Amino acid sequence: MTISNQQMLERMNKEVQEAMAKHGDTSRMREHVRAVKMLCDLLLEEEESTSSEKGTSITSGSNTEPTAAEIRKMMGGDPPSSKKKKEDPDDDDANGSSLLDF
Repeated sequence: MTISNQQMLERMNKEVQEAMAKHGDTSRMREHVRAVKMLCDLLLEEEESTSSEKGTSITSGSNTEPTAAEIRKMMGGDPPSSKKKKEDPDDDDANGSSLLDF
């Protein structure tokens, strides 16, 4: 049983209308909005599967998760290493960087 895109859009429209009618009841409105979201996801998944069967793919930057390398690039490079360099004390009587080191 195949559902046409037109039927999906009509159902989305119906859910939107019901959500607008229930704007006073937040929980009911959210249920209808979730239904619209699910219908959108189904429609987009169907679109992607049919385009991949034809050998083409849909590329959209908003649907993909950034990779670790992309996140590092966005954040300004590699994070500083957690290993700190051991500082040599300037004075012969000093025992380290901490005041509590005796």
